[in-house]
Amino acid sequence: MTFQKFFGHDIDYSKAATMFTYHHIILICFALLSIFATLHFAAKIRLKSNEKRIKHFVAILLIFLEIAYHIHNWTYPRISVPLHVCSFAVIMNIILLYTDSKKIFNYAFFFGVLGGFMALFIPNSLGYTYYNFRYYHFIILHSLLIIVPMYYYKAYHYRVSYRTMLKTFRFSVLSGIVVYIINGFLNTNYWFISYIPSNVSGFFTNWNIYIVTFIFTVFFTMNLLWFISNVKDFTNKKNNN
Repeated sequence: MTFQKFFGHDIDYSKAATMFTYHHIILICFALLSIFATLHFAAKIRLKSNEKRIKHFVAILLIFLEIAYHIHNWTYPRISVPLHVCSFAVIMNIILLYTDSKKIFNYAFFFGVLGGFMALFIPNSLGYTYYNFRYYHFIILHSLLIIVPMYYYKAYHYRVSYRTMLKTFRFSVLSGIVVYIINGFLNTNYWFISYIPSNVSGFFTNWNIYIVTFIFTVFFTMNLLWFISNVKDFTNKKNNN
């Protein structure tokens, strides 16, 4: 292992985290671990005297990971600006960690949990292998995107109303339209909406079917996450009545 190899651009899809490989299983395990570990330890961390420092450390780590991602892309060279869903989530999570804002949480919850979860479940590794720092960067960043809003959900008892969920979906659609236009100018595929990404190209025959499925999946998963995150509260409220 050399410094150049670790921070370089050696591409090898046979050793990368692609669909239906053991690397894929590792990513799925990290996604699930991020959720269950956060739910288990969040309340204990909330009570720690240095909780604020922990949050600031995570925010700084997110800033570092986001900057490192773009710098590495530009050295390829590859156009790289913070327009991916997960970049949106990074920014939201950083603001949330510094402000504890309930309004920011409403967006970070869906962008972070769903964005990080789907990235780990349907990986687009660009061919970077476990010999490259991007392999570990991918796991750490997307795990944190899940962990931060889940922490506020559990430790701070933040919740999102269904009306707010619909507003977040509307924001996502409008943002997607803007990103789609920018993709046309930059010849990029941010949000994976301008053309079908290679990791799922085998499942779709054309872009129209893909984009309709994409929008429906976003709406469905947002509803599913909202329901799962509120079902316990609904049950408790019903039992109390």
